[in-house]
Amino acid sequence: MTDKIWQNWEEVINYLQPTLHNRKLFRSSCPNYDGHHDSSQNLNQAAVDILVQHNINRIVSFNQVAYNAEEMDRLSKANIIYRHLPVEDFTAATIDQLRLAIAFVREGSPANTLIHCGFGWGRSGTGVSAVQMFATWGELPYDVWKIKGTNHVEEQVQVDVLKELQTRYKRGA
Repeated sequence: MTDKIWQNWEEVINYLQPTLHNRKLFRSSCPNYDGHHDSSQNLNQAAVDILVQHNINRIVSFNQVAYNAEEMDRLSKANIIYRHLPVEDFTAATIDQLRLAIAFVREGSPANTLIHCGFGWGRSGTGVSAVQMFATWGELPYDVWKIKGTNHVEEQVQVDVLKELQTRYKRGA
């Protein structure tokens, strides 16, 4: 059921401990993604039920399109906190957006967070890589966040922003 409503669903385990202990991180497409457009997302009750089953209480969305009022109400009723950081498809989040995402993942305890965009790869992969970059103090192996690497980063601009983030972590900035 997860793969039909939340495509490319995956629990992210590597490179998070011990910095993000007592937290789980997941990644996926937006709910009910049509395979083509960010605007196809539909956070229906079945999608929320899956989040609740996985004890997810936070969502970071890098989707261009925010949830509508009805979808926000569903999240609120399920006690799920939502952070929308809009990023155009095939582009990269800014350093500030990535830092906001990292801070959001770190808040609360326990906090189980889902990161999604449209399809669940490029922008989501960049966000997941940023969280892992934080957790490893900038020592995340390049093979994880290179184009077509483990985290499914898709565009050079996404790699470039992660390189900048890594440089900042290694400098302590």
